[in-house]
Parts: sequence; structure tokens; C-alpha cells
Amino acid sequence: MDIRPAERCVRVRRRRRGTAAALVLAALLPLVGGCGAAGAVERSPVRAQHKDPALHALLPEKIRKAGSLKVAEGDDYPPLVQLGLDNKTLVGMEPELMKAIGQVLGVDVEFSKSSFDSIIGGVRSHRYDLAIQAMLDKPERQEHVTFVDYFRTSSSILVGQDDRKSISSLADLCGRASAVEQGTSQVDDVVEQSKKCTRAGKPAVEVLVFPDSVGCFQALSTGRTDAFVGGSPTVTYQAEQSGGRLFEVGEPYRFLPYGILVNKDDKALAEAVQKALQKLIDNGAYRQILKYWKVESGALRRATVNGGTA
Repeated sequence: MDIRPAERCVRVRRRRRGTAAALVLAALLPLVGGCGAAGAVERSPVRAQHKDPALHALLPEKIRKAGSLKVAEGDDYPPLVQLGLDNKTLVGMEPELMKAIGQVLGVDVEFSKSSFDSIIGGVRSHRYDLAIQAMLDKPERQEHVTFVDYFRTSSSILVGQDDRKSISSLADLCGRASAVEQGTSQVDDVVEQSKKCTRAGKPAVEVLVFPDSVGCFQALSTGRTDAFVGGSPTVTYQAEQSGGRLFEVGEPYRFLPYGILVNKDDKALAEAVQKALQKLIDNGAYRQILKYWKVESGALRRATVNGGTA
């Protein structure tokens, strides 16, 4: 089994059959979406939320005094999050939802860019009060942080034109190259599939691990990899933005919620965030935000805490 970080993976496993150049152009559109090209509106026209004094009182004293929440977030997972037209402001479902939660709690939200695989450590060390970055609420992660669940999602596979008929599941990746984002559950999925391939006497999967989703899409667009395995929202988005050159194939798998990360010791903060999110669900603002960013299918009816299952 060949598992490589993107920075050192320079050998192309096999060249695409004439599609690389076309895919490069197609990939530029969704990738520039990180710079605001995905939409002309910086945020949806959802009304500002009123402060709830009772929920504000639940916040830890240091947060009330500061008047703000320090929140870790990525910037390259559209439509959940991406950079806006100014190439600085975070836009997307996640930052907008987080800002609405802050309004209900009566505090500002200060975002800090963080890599996916460092956010658990950042929350545990109190570098951040919260983190929201398309992280699955899984039992093994609940040992380290508390999750306030805000979205139900799954994993999917993205391929180019040449492979849309030959790849439809993880099992079809034997002997092929697959891009995955560092620190995500999809890394484990593809590594486990590679083991299944070799146990069955088939070639291993060449697992290419990139530090972010942009690297994954670039690898797919240039023929460096045969597939990208990632969260269904961004796989669907990239397929739609590619002009018919990238395709979501097969059936989504493993449905679990994404959760807002909270330090396990900050029980009052977790309660405040959960109740603020539930208020947004009840008053309709939550669904308006999801609908605007075209991810309404992942809407939850209740803001659960540690609601993920194995």
C-alpha cells in the first residue's frame, strides 16, 4: 500500500487519456470559488438574530468579558466554507451559521484559519473556544472533544470523465490512485479499502494524502490521481461547478453528523451553543441558511450533542 503526503508525491501513477488539460480548466472554476467566484453574494439574506440574555448568561465569564468567541475554521471546502470576493472574508454555510449562533449568544465570532488535523488539539488546548470545519462526530473523537451537531452528511467519490464508468465504489479503487484530505475519515476509509484489495489478491490503492481539499482537486484535474474521496457536500459542489468534467459516482456512504467542536471541560459553553443552534432551528433561520447554500438535504431537526454513531 502506497500512502504519500502530497508535498513529496511527484510521480504520476498513470497519465489520463487526454483529459488532463480539459480538467485543469474545469478545476479552476471551483478552486477560484475559494476566492469568491462561487457566488456574487457574500452571505445569504437571512435576518440578523436577537441576543438571548438567558443563553448569553450561560457563556463562560471570560467569553462574556471578551465579547467574542474564537472559532477555528478552514477556507477551502465549498459550499460549507470558502474565501469571499475580498479573498479574506470567510463565506459559506458554516461561517454564516456560526455568526448566527454568535448573534443569539450576544457575542462576536472571530475566525482563525486552521488545518483540519490540528483543530482537535487547538480546542483541547483552549487556543480556540470552538471549531467548525466539516468534522464528523465519531465516537473515537468524542473521547477528546464534545460535538454539538449541526448537519447530517456522508462521504462520496469524485472522478473525471474517463473513470465515471469504471469507478463507482471504494472497491473499484484497487490498483488506482485516490486523493484524500489529511486528517479526515476518508483517509482511514481508503487505507482500509487498500488492505481489502491486497487481502483479495488485488493491487493496493495508491493513497495520496493532501493537506487540503484544493490539493485533492488539483491532483484529480491534472491526472495525478484517479479519484477524490471526500465529504458529499463538497464532492457534489465540485461536480456541479466543473462544467460536466467531474462526476460524483456511486452511492454516498456512512451518514453521520458534522459537529461544532467544544472542549470537554466547557460544559456550559457546549450547552449554550446547543441551545442557540436549536433556537435557530426552531425560528427557521437555520434552514434558510442551509437552503441558500444548497445543502438543505443535510438539515437536522434537533441540535444534538455527541449524536454521532459508529
